[in-house]
Amino acid sequence: MAISDDKSTREARLAEALRTNLRKRKAAARGRLDDSAPAITAAEAAPKPYSVVRKLLGITHRGGERVELAIELSAPFPNPDGQGWAVAVRLTGDGGQFDTEVGKAAFGRDGLAATRQAIELAQVALDLASTTHELRWPDDERPYDLSAPI
Repeated sequence: MAISDDKSTREARLAEALRTNLRKRKAAARGRLDDSAPAITAAEAAPKPYSVVRKLLGITHRGGERVELAIELSAPFPNPDGQGWAVAVRLTGDGGQFDTEVGKAAFGRDGLAATRQAIELAQVALDLASTTHELRWPDDERPYDLSAPI
């Protein structure tokens, strides 16, 4: 296979590699939250079932194993531990900190604000998953662009 010598292609690949590297470093710096965090406690009260909002193909960096990843969101629900509303976020298939029975909750003053926060939390979950898996669209296996908004 010939290597493209197009300058714009090389610049685009370099920019994507730099963004990916930055996201991986940010994800690693966040660390793990302990299991008593309010986000987990609130997620336990989330209405079931969650809705699958995005499906991706994950290919492990180490062994090349292919797994189906799915971002799932709950319906907005009143925050059981305080004011406002919450939406639970779960990423199934990667074995990470969002791959639990309940996931983690995002909070907002109303259902819409909580949903917006949940979308940002879903991006964090994908960033964390990208440290162990190469993320691709399941249909045609194009690379998933982590820098694009969800």
